[in-house]
Amino acid sequence: MRDSVETRARILKTAEKIFSEKGFDGARVDDIAKEAGVNKALIYYYFKSKNEILETILSNLFQEAKNLLVQSAGNTSDISSEGGYRKLFDAYINFVTRNRKIIKIAIAESAKDDAKPSIVMELGKIIINSEIENIRREYSAKGIHYPDDKQELLVLEFFTGLVPFLAYALYKEQWESLYNVSEEELREAFYRVYTRTHLAAHLP
Repeated sequence: MRDSVETRARILKTAEKIFSEKGFDGARVDDIAKEAGVNKALIYYYFKSKNEILETILSNLFQEAKNLLVQSAGNTSDISSEGGYRKLFDAYINFVTRNRKIIKIAIAESAKDDAKPSIVMELGKIIINSEIENIRREYSAKGIHYPDDKQELLVLEFFTGLVPFLAYALYKEQWESLYNVSEEELREAFYRVYTRTHLAAHLP
């Protein structure tokens, strides 16, 4: 059983690397099998198709993001304070930086004309999903304001909260190169701007 779990995890990790390097459309199951050190038949034993491999990777990313939201809400004592919000910001920026390669794939897939609701939209949905009502209660108790109108809440969280972090993951390396800034300099500038936009919308 352990070998089975480890093999499946290795296939997913290898697929994520190849998708990131070649794009989803350019990647082949043969490439994944060769680099993962398994035969192609074994990949099809675990996954029905290349699409299912990608869906599994994105589903795992979605679950990790959801867990991050829950943990961040519970572990931050005073979100409205400078130090408290910075702790949240750093947790989110570390997450998108660590997962930036697969986030780029998710964004590329979501931009296709025939794309089904993607991880990008799923991450938006979590903001008004009943599963995070406890998060909203935690944040509200710590000085963060949420609009009562759910549509306004979704727009606020998706377009001013989530999308800037996805854009950071997508363009951070190009930005650093084009403007000759370090990762730390870009992160600090992004934090200053983010607190004056998204955070300001949450303060009473």
